[in-house]
Amino acid sequence: MKNDSVYKDASKVCLVILLLSIVEFIIFSVFLSFRIDILIGVVYGCAFTCANFFYLAYSVKKSLEKGPAGAKTQMAMSYNARLLLTACMVILAAKVEAIHFWAAIIPIVFQRIATHIVSIQSSHNKKGSENS
Repeated sequence: MKNDSVYKDASKVCLVILLLSIVEFIIFSVFLSFRIDILIGVVYGCAFTCANFFYLAYSVKKSLEKGPAGAKTQMAMSYNARLLLTACMVILAAKVEAIHFWAAIIPIVFQRIATHIVSIQSSHNKKGSENS
């Protein structure tokens, strides 16, 4: 692969998602005590969110290899697939008693937060290298 920067950025976002999930687990454990269903929920939500983001990165990379019409189709299909997978994930979290529902769902929000954090950090690093 020529350009893996998409995957490098996705790895950074997933690292932030993992750190936020650890914080979430600590907060849940403090307020609800340590419970295995909370741990399973956090791991399930974190794993799904990271996989979802890597699928988005893959779709973006594939769409860049196609023309404008192909890129639009690729991203529309990716969006629909990710939305369907998220719905399945939420339903599974609601139905399986071994998974704490809220502990599994909250990491979905971490994707947006992590993207902003990595974006701010990247722009800060660029400004720092320009001033050197």
